[in-house]
Order: sequence, then structure tokens, then C-alpha cells
Amino acid sequence: MKIVGGKWSNWSGGVTSKPKQVVAPKDDVALAAAIRSTADTIRAPGSGHSFTPVCASDGMIVDLAAFTGLKSVNKEKLTATFGAATPLWAIGPALLKEGLALQNMGDIDRQTLGGVVGTGTHGTGRTLGSFSAAVAGFKIVTANGDLLNCTPEENSDVFAAGRCSIGTLGVMTEITMHVRPAYRLVEKNFLMPPDELFAKLDGLVRENRHFEFFWFPYADVAICKSLNETTEVAPEPRNAEEMYERGEKGSSQEKTFAAINAVLPYTPFLLKRMHQLFSQLMPGAPKVRWSSEILPSPRTVRFNEMEYAVPYAKGPDAIREVVAAIRKDRINTGFPIEYRSVAADDVWISPFQGRESATIAVHQYRTVDTTPYFNTCEAIFKRYEGRPHWGKRHSRTSRDLATVYPEFGRFQELRKRLDPQGKFLNAHLRAIFE
Repeated sequence: MKIVGGKWSNWSGGVTSKPKQVVAPKDDVALAAAIRSTADTIRAPGSGHSFTPVCASDGMIVDLAAFTGLKSVNKEKLTATFGAATPLWAIGPALLKEGLALQNMGDIDRQTLGGVVGTGTHGTGRTLGSFSAAVAGFKIVTANGDLLNCTPEENSDVFAAGRCSIGTLGVMTEITMHVRPAYRLVEKNFLMPPDELFAKLDGLVRENRHFEFFWFPYADVAICKSLNETTEVAPEPRNAEEMYERGEKGSSQEKTFAAINAVLPYTPFLLKRMHQLFSQLMPGAPKVRWSSEILPSPRTVRFNEMEYAVPYAKGPDAIREVVAAIRKDRINTGFPIEYRSVAADDVWISPFQGRESATIAVHQYRTVDTTPYFNTCEAIFKRYEGRPHWGKRHSRTSRDLATVYPEFGRFQELRKRLDPQGKFLNAHLRAIFE
């Protein structure tokens, strides 16, 4: 968590707030006392990797630095319990020492476990769910200071809702995840023209454990990426310190990418040329690594992002319409569009509740105004029954969210019961839930 001069900032620098107080409780008892002590807005940021103001608070910010690390492992049930503020880059090495691994991971490992669970963050794989779907249980401190243990058997309604709740039900302190035996993946990258890609897309998604593609919208090829389990030998695994450094130090290629993105808004005539160049340079050679080292990639170029989940069958049409709109309106962006697939789940306000989904993510460099690009994309996503990623830019409010989240009303009732005064709602979240 980053607070400088009394100001909290998220990872991209696009969201800031000035809390009245910052507390750093050492245990559940101290956390409960802090929550009971204030009537102000309470938020508990992780790494600040959300692009929406979900963690902003002018009241109390809770620093959960004490709630980290691997707490226990149950190899018979294949579960592992972590402090909710444990960063993802530390989880892989800790589990690997036990011969275990998370079932799936996302594209970045800078977030905390509580952050990715709370926002429904995900990786790719048609048979694989989000982080929220992989939760086996959790502990949470509610607005009145109660500590609840939540599993499918105990406080089952809070469990069903709280696996993706954007921190509106309380502050998670521990999370138990379903895990599996450690595994290695081989990554392959290749280029494919969009028409051929969409003709083969269902097969590529079906035949690979993980498949995704990146499409620079002014390029005539897409960068495809597959990952599959392998028995090939992997290099010695990195420890937690090495995993942290890996995601903080930018390569020369990333620094060049950042520099080009900084000038592209002023040189639109370079867009097509740069998109073609990026597409040719981005694919890497095949490689084999342990899952926690190869699923996430270093992303040191800072950006803002919007992502929507649409019904799986509608994904190809949605992304093609997005690209057509970008080209028609000559929208300036230096980033590719990312396309992934995610299994359905039963988490009440998960973007994947009750339906298999394709996710489409668009990005802009951190200093570039996102409004023209993101507004254009969001209008398209809405037409395709899109559900927003809770940690990424969107403009949805309570007035229309109930139409795309079948359990939205049920979630609202539970949230109001657990937090009748709205302690965990900032201005952004009030627009969503009130």
C-alpha cells in the first residue's frame, strides 16, 4: 500500500485520496476495534491494482500488512490458507515448497489475494474459474466488529456472496483456497490473421488448458498464447524475493514500449506502423516454467484498464465490433486488446455468475485520457450483456446492474444487513450499491 504525504494512490496513479487516519492492526482483535471505532468510510487497499476508486477513502484506510503469509495447508483436502494481504508473487513460491500450486492465475501477480478475490479477478481457460471461484473459505470482520468464519457450511450466505464483494461486506483477514499438486506449463506464442483466428477460436480454446490472444487494433495479425501442462524440465524455481523483483524491474523492451506510448497521442500517423511492429516483436520463444512463474507476466508499464465479461458465444462479435469502432473513429491507443475465456461460477456478483464468459480488456497508457476510448468500448459491451470487472474502469450504477447480475438484489439485502450504516461504501461504491 502506497501513502506519501498523507495521500493514498493506486498503482496507475489514476486514483488518489487523503484519509483522515491510517491504521495498521496487528491481529483480528485490533482490526475489529478499529472498525468499531469510526463512523467514517473504511477501505482496506491491497496493492492498489484496481483502476476504479474501490479502495479510495477520505475516512479510514486499513493497512493489512500484518495479515500475510501461508497459515496452513491441508494436503488431503487440497486447500491452503493465507493471510488476505499476501501478494500473489509470494503465494507461488510458498505453495511450491509444499508441492502445491493455485489452480490458475491471472496476467499479473502484483495484487494481494484479498484484492483478486474481492474483485473477481481471473486468468484464462474455458474450464477454469476466477480467483473467487477457487475460494474454499474465509474469515471476515464485519461493520460491527464481528469475526465470521465463512464456508459452504458455516455462514453459507456470506460465503456465497463474499467471495466477490469488493470489500463491501467487511475486511477479509484469511482466505482458504482450493489448490492442486504443483505443475509446469509450456508456453507457446504465434501470430494469426484475425479471420483465421476466429474460424479456429473454439478449437484453440478447447484444445489448450489456457488460451488467449492480444490484438493491436491497427495490426493485421493477433498474438496468440497457449499454455499446457508438461513433464518437461523447468529451471530452478524463483524464490519470493526473485518473484517480486521480476515484476518491478522493467526490461529495455518495456521501457521502449512506455516511451512510444507516451508520444503516440501526439503522433497518430505512427499508430498502424507501431501496432504492426509491436505485433511482430511481442511473441517470445517457447518456454517451460512452474505455473506461478509463467501464468503471470511482468507488467511494469503503468496503464488504466477497462474489462468486461460477455457471454462466451458473443465474445468474437464483441471484440470485432470494438476493433471496427477503434478504426472508424481513429481512436489512439498503444496497447493491445486482451481476450480470454473463463468458466461459469455461482458467486453472487461475480462477472461469471451462471454463465461461461469471454473477457475483453482494453488499456490506455497511464497519462492518456481514457474517456473517448473507454466510453466507446463500454457502449458496445453493454449491447452484448457485458458485466464489468469490479476493479477496472466502468460507469455502471445500481440502476442497471440488476439487469445483468441476477443475484444483485440478493447481494444488496445481505450487504445492508451486515453493514446497515454503509461503513464500507465510498462514493464510487455508493453509486453501485445505493
